[in-house]
Amino acid sequence: MSIDFHHLGLTIAYDTDVREFYQDILGLDVRREFVLEKEMAERIFHLNRDVKIVAGMIGDMYMELFLDSEGSRVVWEHVCLVVGDRAALIEKCRAKDYDVTVIEREPVDMVFVCDRSGNRFEIKQY
Repeated sequence: MSIDFHHLGLTIAYDTDVREFYQDILGLDVRREFVLEKEMAERIFHLNRDVKIVAGMIGDMYMELFLDSEGSRVVWEHVCLVVGDRAALIEKCRAKDYDVTVIEREPVDMVFVCDRSGNRFEIKQY
């Protein structure tokens, strides 16, 4: 049996993150916006409310962003992205006041950035 990755779903509490973080910084190409109606949300996620979803591509990764002002508590979850110019991505995040953590270590520093909902992205460079 073979298994392939299909998509990633993340909860975000701030709709401004769609443009400012996911599109402007991570390069999300929005392909679709829709509402997951509360009846279906209840069946799948056990939450009885409508939720807007913005879906698109970041590189080869299909991503669904669930806009939920109640948010979720994110602790260990993170997505690792590989970019061509990590320094430029760090500067874009800092310019828009997104959280950036740089952990100095040899041979390569570790870098993490977060959206305003606490979704964490480890950033590596090609």
